[in-house]
Amino acid sequence: MFRILYQESAHSIGGSVFSLLQLVKGLDGARFKPFVLFRYDLPVRAEYEAAGIPTATFASIGEAGSTEESLPVIRPARPPGYKETGLYRSLWSARKYMAHERGQARSLSRWIKGEGFDLVHANNSIIANIPVIAAAKRAGLPALSHQRGFFRFTPVQRFLTRHAERYICVSNALARHCADEGLPPEKLTVIYNGVDTSVLRPAQRGAGDERLVVGSFGRLEEIKGLDSFLEAARIVLDKRGDVRFVIAGSGPQEASLRGMAVRLGLEEENVEFLGFRCDAASLIARCDIVALTSVWPEALPRSGLEALACGVPLVASRCGGNIEVVEDGVNGILYEPGNAPALAEAVLKLTEDTALRERFGKESRLRAEKLFAADRHISAVEQLYAEMLTRQKGVQ
Repeated sequence: MFRILYQESAHSIGGSVFSLLQLVKGLDGARFKPFVLFRYDLPVRAEYEAAGIPTATFASIGEAGSTEESLPVIRPARPPGYKETGLYRSLWSARKYMAHERGQARSLSRWIKGEGFDLVHANNSIIANIPVIAAAKRAGLPALSHQRGFFRFTPVQRFLTRHAERYICVSNALARHCADEGLPPEKLTVIYNGVDTSVLRPAQRGAGDERLVVGSFGRLEEIKGLDSFLEAARIVLDKRGDVRFVIAGSGPQEASLRGMAVRLGLEEENVEFLGFRCDAASLIARCDIVALTSVWPEALPRSGLEALACGVPLVASRCGGNIEVVEDGVNGILYEPGNAPALAEAVLKLTEDTALRERFGKESRLRAEKLFAADRHISAVEQLYAEMLTRQKGVQ
């Protein structure tokens, strides 16, 4: 049996945390024994431990070189222009490594050796994974980095993570981006995230559901493009009153979005903010349409995959991994990012055509089963582990 160390660097609960939970729960227990190390003490740890997955935090293992137990302050999504220059970013990443990450790597490597792990799986972008990848190298273990977002890498970051043996990219769009950013193409492997299609299934609408429901699910932040969602809601509601819009999630943009809804004259009975919901998947199943409205590329929105499994038609912006979730005209409609009138037009087209919604919904379910089933995802990751461990054994 091989012991796998997973590092989770996320500072908030999002799709990557639940994708990792699904993976570690589904591993072949006769071959792999997972352990998850959280950088921050997220409430979701309880779900891991309830599933029998042991966890720890950087602070709790003592020698991880981190005394930061509180969550970081979320800074504006768009930093000042000078901070976007290549020189500034390279100097910043070098200073960060020398001041903090090098020490973390040393202490983490001692802990990793003492625990007897066989492989390190870092669950986030290389930007967050530098200490654990360096620690794996010091400990003589193979490491992989799970790329789950579109990030720009500095030469310093690429150099410091050169010892990662493989990178998992959750979409082809992300793999192309990572190659463009200088990661070695031969180390990039595309493995789609998976959803449990045996649990997530189409739901029957109740007799009392007179209004059609259009849903948005995810963290409320600028990249999600929810201002265009609200603008589209205003356009749709001006033309028909039998549609209800729901927004499930929390985040830094929540207050501004609520204020925008008021300014647009959107009443709560027509546009409802549900906040963070643990039952988001069941809410998705009861939607007639799910919207993916990101204005910046996302790797592979988990809410989109859950909508597929639930047999829900989608309307999605044409960027990032959205185009791998939605095949335009087959299981949904694509539109240009940020174009609220085009989003409204797509929603109206689906609300006015029951047969089209039903056809798109069936195609969504078939797409989930074909490309995004959890067992396919887990099997592909296990195969990659086996290749890496076999190569490591041969080297030794």
